[in-house]
Amino acid sequence: MRTETFTDRFTVAAAPDRVHAHLADPTNHIGLSPLIVAVRDIERSTDTDGHTVLRYVAVERFRIVGPLRYDNILHVRQAETDPGRRLVMQVRSPARVSVRFVMDTEPDGTGSAVTVTVSLTMPTLLRSYVVRTARRVQMFRARTLAERMSG
Repeated sequence: MRTETFTDRFTVAAAPDRVHAHLADPTNHIGLSPLIVAVRDIERSTDTDGHTVLRYVAVERFRIVGPLRYDNILHVRQAETDPGRRLVMQVRSPARVSVRFVMDTEPDGTGSAVTVTVSLTMPTLLRSYVVRTARRVQMFRARTLAERMSG
């Protein structure tokens, strides 16, 4: 198994509480990632530290060739570890790939700075594909979030 970590920081022209609330709602991740096409089975609880925890299933769709596609079922645990500021998402894929996202939102001038740290663990044979895809998704997320928050 290989582990890779990278961090991106981008600005969004919206208040931090609005940006954080958008990221904290799992249904908003449909289209925020170009691969997520559905979110279902959302369960809410509170952990022993009093943090809000959501568990849900996200469907990641890969186009193979032409009309052929593969729906990858992801199991997600999302915790709001610093209410209004930090989300931590643990994602498990059936391909023995796991991803940990730490999303921090803070004031930045008249808008927000969003810092996302992505930690990937995957089989060595999948490393190149997984890292390349995660970086592409992260750039798409930054652009799409900025577009959504600008209105």
